[in-house]
Amino acid sequence: MPKSPHFLILALLLPIHYLMDYSSAKTDINTDRSSLLALKSQITLDPQNILTQNWSTEASVCSWIGVTCDSRYNRVTQLNISSMGLVGTLPPEIGNLSSLVSLDVNENSFHGPIPPSIFNMSFLEVLELRNNNLSTSLPLDMCKRNLHSLKRLHISYNEMYGEIPSSLGQCSQLEYLSLYNNNFTGFVPTEIGNLTKLQTLDLGENKLTGVIPQEIHHLHNLRVLDLSLNKLSDTLPPTIFNMSSLAWIDLSSNTLSGALPSEIGNKKAVLESLYLENNALTGTIPKEIGNLHNLQKMWLHSNKLSGSIPREVGNMTSLGGLQLGSNSLSGTIPKEIGNLRNLQYLILSSNKISGSIPREVGNMTALDQLLLDNNTLSGVIPEEIHRLHNLRELNLSSNKLSGTLPPTIFNMSSLACIDLSSNTLSGALPSEIGNKKAVLESLYLENNALTGTIPKEIGNLHNLQELWLHSNKLSGSIPREVGNMTSLGGLQLGNNSLSGAIPKEIGNLHNLRFMWLGSNELSGSIPREVGNMTALGSIHLQNNSLSGIIYYHLSTSLAPQASMRVNFI
Repeated sequence: MPKSPHFLILALLLPIHYLMDYSSAKTDINTDRSSLLALKSQITLDPQNILTQNWSTEASVCSWIGVTCDSRYNRVTQLNISSMGLVGTLPPEIGNLSSLVSLDVNENSFHGPIPPSIFNMSFLEVLELRNNNLSTSLPLDMCKRNLHSLKRLHISYNEMYGEIPSSLGQCSQLEYLSLYNNNFTGFVPTEIGNLTKLQTLDLGENKLTGVIPQEIHHLHNLRVLDLSLNKLSDTLPPTIFNMSSLAWIDLSSNTLSGALPSEIGNKKAVLESLYLENNALTGTIPKEIGNLHNLQKMWLHSNKLSGSIPREVGNMTSLGGLQLGSNSLSGTIPKEIGNLRNLQYLILSSNKISGSIPREVGNMTALDQLLLDNNTLSGVIPEEIHRLHNLRELNLSSNKLSGTLPPTIFNMSSLACIDLSSNTLSGALPSEIGNKKAVLESLYLENNALTGTIPKEIGNLHNLQELWLHSNKLSGSIPREVGNMTSLGGLQLGNNSLSGAIPKEIGNLHNLRFMWLGSNELSGSIPREVGNMTALGSIHLQNNSLSGIIYYHLSTSLAPQASMRVNFI
């Protein structure tokens, strides 16, 4: 049977159709090549010579470093030139990569504007521009016509400005949005509440004003909310704390006011980190906060919170960091706090907390920092503190603590800083102060009522950099073993009743910058060895019975001595 004329026409057209597809694909890859070469031409510094040497017209575009092509259509679908140290600008031609799914130029030094053409890319799912010097505003109509496939938008650590477009709420596939550390102004758009697939919303460290929009509670997949370091005001929306998906909330360093809502202790919450510090929050800490059994970090410091610390805080057994300092909290430290066996940081500084330090503190064996300074705590320092074998910093200064120094504290080989200054501690310095296993770097015992002599064992503290014993009632001579403390940078023994001569071994303290021995009963001549202390910039010897002169050499290699301040009279 003869072929139909229509069949013959179709047979003739088929090769032409395939030829047209091949020609179109070839044109498209040429467009991609031209776009990438336009980008290369805008690079002014390529420190590793990656683009300079590798992006060659003699090789296939799909073989270039950082370029990934689709094997079926032979188009550029991914461009990753992150962390190459590149300096330059992004050309508008980059928007001609019409099949691009992922663009990553993170961790470079691109400057200037983001080309508007980037926001017209239909297939783009990932846009990574983090940590550059890009400076522009976002298009007000972004997401209205394109970017409907966008899942990840990361433009943090740049110099972006202007308002966050309300049209961003039409990028309905967004799962990750970070504009952290830019100069965005205006309000947080309520339309962000439409992004129901969003898991991370990070708008921190900008200049945003207004309130936290209630619509955020519609984001039922949200795990991370960061609006910190802005100028947001008004109260905390209670609905935020009813979002059972949230693991991280950071609203710190704004001007938020009002009370902590009881909803903060939502029993269904999976909250792990809560940062509300540096605001103007008032009222008490709700007892419901004890329901946050998964919480690992709670920072409420630098607010205006009052009332006592609820004993229910002892239920938060996952807590690793508790920061309540710089508020107006009163009452006592609840003994239930000793239940927090995983706690590494307990900071209650600068409040109005009274009563004694509970012995149960000794149960918190994971503690690295125990800071209870600047309160009105009274009673003795509990012996149980010596159980804290991981403790590196102990600060109980500026309280009303009394009694003697527990010798066991100085047997804690982990401690790098001890500050017990400005209390009413009495009794002698124990010989354990010179524990040979100690890593102690700072010891502050000034402004107390300590008596007796300075133990010679103190010379074993070879890592000590600061020793402040001034304004006590210490007597006897300065032990010559002080000369063994060669790391010492500051020595304050003034305003005591020390007597005898200044030991010549003090000249071994070549790192000492400041020495105050004034207002004692020291006598004899000033040892010549003081002239060996080449780092010394200030020496106070006034109000003693010393005689002689200070010997030191002036030379270009001893510049600090040329400006040394001597207070001798």
